[in-house]
Amino acid sequence: MTEFNYQLNPVQVDPSGHYDFQNVFDFPDFIEMRPVLREAVRQVAKEGVKEPTLPVQVERMATALEEQLERCTRKYERQAGYYPNQKKEKNELSRLFTHVLQAVSARDEIDQDIEDLVYAVNQTRLSIIGLPLLEGEGPLYSPDQDQELLPGTFYYLVALELVRPYLKDPKGGMVPENVTKKGRDLVLHLTTYAYRDWDSYLTHQYDEKHAIENQKGLTNVEYYDRLEENERHYADHAYADVLADLFGDLEQMLVPTYCDHLAIMGTNLEQVFQKAPLVRLQFTQKVRERFLVDDQGEEHVMDQPLQSIHQKYEFYRTNFS
Repeated sequence: MTEFNYQLNPVQVDPSGHYDFQNVFDFPDFIEMRPVLREAVRQVAKEGVKEPTLPVQVERMATALEEQLERCTRKYERQAGYYPNQKKEKNELSRLFTHVLQAVSARDEIDQDIEDLVYAVNQTRLSIIGLPLLEGEGPLYSPDQDQELLPGTFYYLVALELVRPYLKDPKGGMVPENVTKKGRDLVLHLTTYAYRDWDSYLTHQYDEKHAIENQKGLTNVEYYDRLEENERHYADHAYADVLADLFGDLEQMLVPTYCDHLAIMGTNLEQVFQKAPLVRLQFTQKVRERFLVDDQGEEHVMDQPLQSIHQKYEFYRTNFS
């Protein structure tokens, strides 16, 4: 079995006081890494169960553990340190990453992709271990805590731009009491997209589609109706491409001229835009372009996908029923 040096490249505070936290969830190839990481988390969850447990229960535990892993990691990345009341939680998080690291590196076959994941997980583990102590008190993780967009970050600024037509007072802030019902729904959807695992989302779609295709007793019309309903339900995957393209646009605008790198969930763009006010205007324009914003300020990302889906199944119903 391959031996790894788990003390490689510990994270340091630079002379300016910046703590270069490295987060596996923001590594460039994380989409490819996620299935292996998820398998390792599932193994850790399974090993943590002492009594016989149904597979579905283990799966739920693994999902909850993976969510905790990511949300806690992003919290400490944002804080760039830990508060005294968070010491136990921080230590448990580093131990969890150690267990995940051991599960990944214990695989029989270690190729370059696995080595990259081992490096990314270990750098995250070392980042957590080396966090400096902060003064005061910080929040502890709660699985019941609502996910939210963090002020100044990429998704927050996108929402801030798209919610403008739904502000009761145009000069007011993006707070619930100043946003109409339609605007609150939009922010909720963007929050969902920010935290959604799109690969898992599409897997659910394929599973449901497969079930429809194998369901007996459906008429042709019923069959096409259900397939159309399935595609319409998951059509908001279009937002994944829009958001990815928009973040790529932003990286080209800012890196490396104004900052070394961007973390989609962690970088406070407001601070960066203070040094680059023209880029803020360019970013706003890109938001409008990517989201197909009309003259009234409303976005239309879903218009074309939904129309195409309907036209496709209307054709099927007309010609194959």
